[in-house]
Amino acid sequence: MKKLLAVFAVLALIGSGLYMVYKKSYGGDAYYVKITQDGVTTQDSDSSGRVYTTYNYELPAVNKRNVKKATKFTADHNLRKGAYLALTVNKTKGVTGYKEVKKSEIKASILKEIN
Repeated sequence: MKKLLAVFAVLALIGSGLYMVYKKSYGGDAYYVKITQDGVTTQDSDSSGRVYTTYNYELPAVNKRNVKKATKFTADHNLRKGAYLALTVNKTKGVTGYKEVKKSEIKASILKEIN
């Protein structure tokens, strides 16, 4: 029984360590933006020669403490004008992800800054 508890304790430590590394690498603060323009398109190709288009955005973002930050991020499609996004901004990697949110989910003080 003691060996089983020791194994679970070691697994828990390893799991929590991996989670901390993941959060440090890909986690970050939430910033909000409003898409006001089309993305700047760039075309590139992968190693097999397949051409793909990316859409680049540079927009001011605001977090829940009303701190403004210039953000740069890319999308694989042109984002809808007027859409509100919640960006995950990592201190070292920049924007690591985004998702569309409803206007009603954003605090009024943030909306005032990004509109």
